[in-house]
This record gives sequence, structure tokens and C-alpha cells, in this order.
Amino acid sequence: MMKMKIEEPKKVENPNNIILFDQPHKIYISLKDNFLPIIKKGDYVYQEEKIAIRKKDHFPLFSTISGIVTHIDTNGITIKNDFKNRVRTYEIKEYDLKEYTKEEISKQLFELGIRNIGEKEKDPYQKLKPDQIYKTLIINALKQEPYIDLESFQLKMERKQLLEILEVFIETYNFMEVLIIIPNNQKLLLEEWKQCEKDSKIKLIEMEEYYALGHTKKLIEELKKIYYKKEPMEKGIIVFNVSTLCAIYQALKYKRPQTKMLVQFTGDMWKKNSYIEVRIGAYLKEVLNKLEFKRSKEVLLLQGGLLQGVPKTPENTIISVDTKTFSAWKNITEKETHTCIRCGKCIEVCPMNLSPVLIMDAILKQKNLKRFSIEQCINCKLCSFVCPSMIPIDHYIKTAKEEQK
Repeated sequence: MMKMKIEEPKKVENPNNIILFDQPHKIYISLKDNFLPIIKKGDYVYQEEKIAIRKKDHFPLFSTISGIVTHIDTNGITIKNDFKNRVRTYEIKEYDLKEYTKEEISKQLFELGIRNIGEKEKDPYQKLKPDQIYKTLIINALKQEPYIDLESFQLKMERKQLLEILEVFIETYNFMEVLIIIPNNQKLLLEEWKQCEKDSKIKLIEMEEYYALGHTKKLIEELKKIYYKKEPMEKGIIVFNVSTLCAIYQALKYKRPQTKMLVQFTGDMWKKNSYIEVRIGAYLKEVLNKLEFKRSKEVLLLQGGLLQGVPKTPENTIISVDTKTFSAWKNITEKETHTCIRCGKCIEVCPMNLSPVLIMDAILKQKNLKRFSIEQCINCKLCSFVCPSMIPIDHYIKTAKEEQK
């Protein structure tokens, strides 16, 4: 495999502050994945009130504001903000994390509806099973795409809190090692965390960043030379990004559901990155107004980064735990697709050592796909990025993965 470094064409300034966007006019809570509402249109709901449960296991969703339910259907719930931030109890209490047992940690994370942020992986309560034997905890602060450095930003801003929860995990789950993965060009961040290695199972791992290394499967392969089919838990390994670890800390420290999350806004249309703490369920349009962002035909707005991002319109896009980054790019135009020239570049750059062009051929010719190990694909889209014929090879890989289910 050829290591692929994607240069960031313009240096984007990284501020040391967080912008607050605390009062959206309304929120929308999606009910996808078989969630059922437990409130109805016209109801008044409090901030942090349970408003829906998942059909199969009653995993809850919460309102992130107080106000009136103005619309509800099978797709989602809309709540109009009354701007009062009313909760049923105003008591703010800190809990001793060292007092939690494994059973209590899993139970609290379930009952508070804490979800994995930005990654299509199991949620924290599913990873931190009380009856599971664990060896390694990995905290991933690597970029998943160019410009996106939210994880290393949070690692810097939340060091004290993260250390507290990590020490509790070491003691409670008896991890043999805790590995914090930091880009080797983050010198100041490395210096700040170096002192944490003393008299601890915590170990810093400096890694040179190249594209797709930040993806869990590739990272574990590179670090441990270990391969797994579905989840790293099969090998006694848990991986959290920093965003999710911060959410776990807040939930256990204060026993409150998550109502906010940190979102990064980046890309070459901004002179500097912006990190905004925003209510989950807020509309993207309101957040962009806060940034004084102006839409134009020359600008491509993506949910996610340049390689894996999905084009979005601000009016219909909701801030959810599924994404933690929005990016804006100038003068990106669609290019004409040509016939495959059999150059093999997609095979050279595939971080999982697959053969994208051969998988595409098999799909087109309706051949057997079992020999291609398609389940190892991490959806990095490098195959499409390097293709000189501009073929969207990743679309064929996605089709193949769906056929294998």
C-alpha cells in the first residue's frame, strides 16, 4: 500500500476558543433506527426530558431545549424553543467517578442515551460491557480527513477531565494499556500529555498522519498488527475518539443526558477553523448565520470533509451526533467520467489492501464477491479520489458491501 498524504492547500488558523450557540429557535430530533415517540404534538417538554425510545431495547432520546412540540411523525420530532432552558431539577451535582462499578457505568450510559459521536460504531454502553474482558483502550486523536482536527483540539482543551475518566477506566476495567494516539506534528500537545505517562498505564503514541490512518480498522492494523471482522472488541480492544470520551465523562460526572456537542466548521472558505458548542437537533442554517457564512453557487458545503463529506443545504440539515464536522470549499466542479484505463492506482492506495477496480468489475459482471474481503473496506473513498478516469469506484464498493449483508 502506498501511503497517501493529502496536502492542505491553505493553512487554516486554529483558535483556542469555543463559540457558544445555545439558543436555536427550534430543534429536530430524528426518529430513524426504529425510535418511537413518547410525547405528542402540543405537549410541553423540558430540557433533558425523555421524548422517544428505541423499539427493540428502550434506549432513550432526550429534548435538548424546553418548549412546545410543534410537529411529530415517524421521521422525527420538532420542538419550538421557549428560550427558558427549563429542566425538571436545577440541582447541579458532581459525582465521584471512582465510585462507579462496571455495571453502573454501562447502565448510566444507556439510561442517559449517550451515543458514539461521529462514528458508525457501537455506542459506549455496548462497548463497555461489564462481563467483557478487555486488554487495550485506544483514544484516537488523529485526523480522519484533511483540515479536520477536532479530536486533537478537544484533547488539548479537556486534558484534566479526560485524564480523570481514563484513570477510572484503567482501575475499573483493568486495561493492560491505554494508548493515546497523537499526530507527531502536534509538538505542544505532545509535551502537555507527556507528563501523564509517569506512573500510569497511559502511553502516548506519536504517529505520522496519512489519509485513512485515523479510521479504526486501519489504525488497529498499523498499531497492533491485528485484524478483526466486525468490532475490535473481538480482540479485547476498545476505541473511542476524543469527542465520545468527553461525552462519557460529562454523563458520568453529572448524570445528565447529552444536550450539546462540539462541532468543527472548516475548509478553504474560512480563514480559520471554528469550534462551536451547539444544541443537538439545531438547524445548520442558524449556526451558519452565527458564523456569517454566505452561500453561493461557487461554494460546496459538505457534512463531513472533502473526501467523505456529503453535500448539504443548510435549511434542511440538522446538527446530530452522526457528524461533528461541516466543511465549505470553493470552485469544486464535477468532472467528466471516462473509461477505466487499468492503471491500478486504486489498488496502490487502498489502506486495507483491497482491489477496488476488481470489485467494480465483479459487480458489473455480476460475479461472486466473497473472495474480495469487502467487509474490510472503511469507506475512505481514496479509490475514487486518485482515479484518473474520475470513476466513482466507491459507489461500486458500497453496492458490493450491501449485497454481502
